[in-house]
Amino acid sequence: MIEIARAAARFVLPSVCLACHRRPTEEFFRGGVCVDCWSSLPVLEASRCVRCDEAIPESPEGSVCGRCLLDPPDFERLRGAAPYRGSARAILLAFKFQGADYLATRLAAAMAERLEAPEVDAVVAVPSTRRSRKARGYHAAEVLAAAVARRLRRPLARRGLVKIRETEVQSLLPASARVSNVARAFRVPRPALGRVLLVDDVATSGATARECARLLARAGARAVTVWCFARASRSDLRETA
Repeated sequence: MIEIARAAARFVLPSVCLACHRRPTEEFFRGGVCVDCWSSLPVLEASRCVRCDEAIPESPEGSVCGRCLLDPPDFERLRGAAPYRGSARAILLAFKFQGADYLATRLAAAMAERLEAPEVDAVVAVPSTRRSRKARGYHAAEVLAAAVARRLRRPLARRGLVKIRETEVQSLLPASARVSNVARAFRVPRPALGRVLLVDDVATSGATARECARLLARAGARAVTVWCFARASRSDLRETA
């Protein structure tokens, strides 16, 4: 069976790891990414905001960052499975920009393994722009949300959120422009009842998650939790700029 799986992997998947571009990929169920890259996923630091998961070094457990104190988000908590660096960043870039939508199942598995599963009634994806979907051929956050929903055995609320205007790419904007970039860019087309798990591939400033959670709460969601595969801190963004 092992040889059959390796042969299948060589036939349908890239022969070289999509993340490190060096090591071979032979394990079918790891989906085009080598064992070393999956096993070396970095871990988030312990000192983080309990609301938005932003790194706050040398702070006691249970601390809240200044932004969440001054402007509390409408989500109960945001959690990332890994920091946006190292192999986590490389795998995510392959998932989003190299057509490797099949990585969603393994990404969702890593999220379920590392994050405490919340009590939720439905899973909702952060919506994408039409321009982005056309360029990639798929909606990365929705593919990931569907995989998370299957993993947690919860329904995926397709079109639970929709995007009603095009926005600039958040990661290319300064932090000061990100809130206005996503303001009034989304709509909840029907009541959002119960507890919602909002899924995105990466959280950077948190502006998108905040806006989506605000709209879900206004539409009737009893509680909103946010999951992302990668959580970028300010230091991560400086290192990868």
